[in-house]
Amino acid sequence: MSAGATSALRTAETRVKLVSTDGIKPSNRRDFWEANTAPVFGRLDVELESTRPFLGSLEHTTVADLIFSRLRAHVPHRVVRTTSWARQDGRAFVKAVLLTGGSSVLEQDGRTTTLRAGEWTVYDTAKPYSVTIPRRVEMLSVLMPREKLLGRTLDLEGLAGRRLSGDRGLGKLIWGLISNAFDEIPDIQNGSSDDVAGIVIQMTRLALLDSSGAHSAPDAKAALRDRIKLYIASHLSDPDLSLKKIATAAGCTKRYLHMVFQAEGISISDYMRRQRLEHCRKDLLNPACAHRSITDIAYSWGFNSSNHFSRCFKQSFGASPRHLRAEFAPWLAEESWKLRSARR
Repeated sequence: MSAGATSALRTAETRVKLVSTDGIKPSNRRDFWEANTAPVFGRLDVELESTRPFLGSLEHTTVADLIFSRLRAHVPHRVVRTTSWARQDGRAFVKAVLLTGGSSVLEQDGRTTTLRAGEWTVYDTAKPYSVTIPRRVEMLSVLMPREKLLGRTLDLEGLAGRRLSGDRGLGKLIWGLISNAFDEIPDIQNGSSDDVAGIVIQMTRLALLDSSGAHSAPDAKAALRDRIKLYIASHLSDPDLSLKKIATAAGCTKRYLHMVFQAEGISISDYMRRQRLEHCRKDLLNPACAHRSITDIAYSWGFNSSNHFSRCFKQSFGASPRHLRAEFAPWLAEESWKLRSARR
């Protein structure tokens, strides 16, 4: 890997990228860091608080309209989101930050919050703020569209910069959810991204509502159902996905899984099959997948028998996958041709 350049961290399918100051001339590192982290966080000024050159790395990726990142910095410094930079950035994100090592000091709207390892908070990237790093630090963060997270009933006023625990209650669930989602990104199918993003937003919103006293915490079963759905969404392509695997990941018995999922009005097995069929239907009607066979699409979403897939598909949608594709064949051919022409 060529140090210092923004590059793929794993394989191309993972979509995880790395920004690192390794190999960058010490006198150029601050400018390099400001320029290459701007697409992720927006423009920030970096102020070094020692004579040591800046040293840091940033892994980042997108899941639907969320931006996940893991940042490591090794020297004292301060980043500043000025009023000017905030106004020039047309994006409206709320940033959730989970401190996994070291400490940091956030300043926004006249509030100063010191975070230590094991704590998390949120703040508004559309407003000026500063974050001071007194020593080495490691943090996970997720940028979420403001309107999706807050909606009409949640006001960020009073929540921004509030120190929240990551070792109990909903804070603990959020911590595990975001950490696991980042680690599972290589296995998350593109078609599952919206589901994963929705669960992350929903759980973060519930945690914020609970911390503000505006909403009671969901019971443990509801929280576990969300974790089950996230795990399923991340592993739909696995033909061996089973109740045993889900129970092991959730840390409970298969019997308890069934009991928890009763509120959905559908069994876990039927839920998995429905999700797989929905994703297959999307791909069958996706011009970008027009070159793929029906069997290839079915197998990519965890089916291991084309006959079984066809029977389930017809039962769910009233037509076989072959008939559905034939019905939309002229439109798919035209759209596929447009896509190929746009790439030339």
